[in-house]
Amino acid sequence: MSRNQWIWTGVAVAAVALVVILIAVSGGDDDTTTTTAAAEETTTTAAEETTTTAAEETTTTAAEETTTTAAGAEGVSLALVLPGEINDLSWNQVMFEGAEALQAEGLITDFAYTELVPEGDSERAIRGYAEDGYDVVIAHSFGYGETALAVSADFPNQAFAWAGGIEGQSGNLADYAQPFYEAYYLVGILAGGVTETGVLGGAGGFDIPVCHAMIEAFYLGAQEINPDARGVTAYVGDWIDVVKAKEAAGAAAAEGADVFAACGEGPVLGQIELAKEEGLYSTGYVGDMSSLDPNTVLASMVWNTKELMRPMIEDFNAGTFAPAKYYSVGVADEGLLVEIHLEDRISAEAMALYEQRLQEIKDGTFEVPFIAGG
Repeated sequence: MSRNQWIWTGVAVAAVALVVILIAVSGGDDDTTTTTAAAEETTTTAAEETTTTAAEETTTTAAEETTTTAAGAEGVSLALVLPGEINDLSWNQVMFEGAEALQAEGLITDFAYTELVPEGDSERAIRGYAEDGYDVVIAHSFGYGETALAVSADFPNQAFAWAGGIEGQSGNLADYAQPFYEAYYLVGILAGGVTETGVLGGAGGFDIPVCHAMIEAFYLGAQEINPDARGVTAYVGDWIDVVKAKEAAGAAAAEGADVFAACGEGPVLGQIELAKEEGLYSTGYVGDMSSLDPNTVLASMVWNTKELMRPMIEDFNAGTFAPAKYYSVGVADEGLLVEIHLEDRISAEAMALYEQRLQEIKDGTFEVPFIAGG
């Protein structure tokens, strides 16, 4: 609880006490009933004022607090540290909206976030939330890992998580997976059903295992439909630089690439821009990005972050978050979904294989290869 929240709670208690004293002086059964109603009204007002104060204190407080959960269990306070903006239709927005959904359920009682936090300057945000007493602090970028590890060691009674995807957890710092390769194998099958050149373009911010495996799975899926399909891959060295990513997509197009997939907000936005200009096909990363160009965004991989964060919150409530865990929610658990936007342009063969592989992944009879690279 922040300092301002303690102050308003004190005000609420004092107000209730004053009402009780005044009613007691006047006496009578009816007055006792009035006392209860007045106390409830005062408590409600104080709670509303607490929320207002918190919202004034930080613009990153997401929504009005609730104090009970859907299941009646004690709620948890959550803070997100984000590298981009919460309206990006991708990496940052889906995490923000997942937290909002859990707050609406009552599983999270206090939710705050900070956006546009550089990877090289994340300690102030991560440590600040820890000092403010947030139960769970999620550092939502691969590049936040070292800072999150260092900060978490200073706050052993709180829980931290980062987007490593490499089982890099330690102490009270959990890692959470991004098994995007499962979904992108399916997206690759769709790509194989529309490509005219047999060349696919893949790009990532950096050549990390999550991105490498995702792009390779995209190519493998396409090869199930077109065995001669090949990929042209670029790692642009930045997660948010759209200009650089668009240049990389243009270079891939010059080699014949006509369907694209990317790992990272900048890379996917650059591909979508290029595809729109050239009349090619792109795919949405982590969120539904079809609104950016309904005519060329073939499909989107959507990350169900509500179900990713749910076990983190439940584990903290149960006292089982530590020792640290590796949280993973994939296609079989509805943690990753593929939304197809241009089905009428995909071959019947590709659609049939897509449905077959989707079911096989869900029932465990088909395992998408994980190719992490060197």
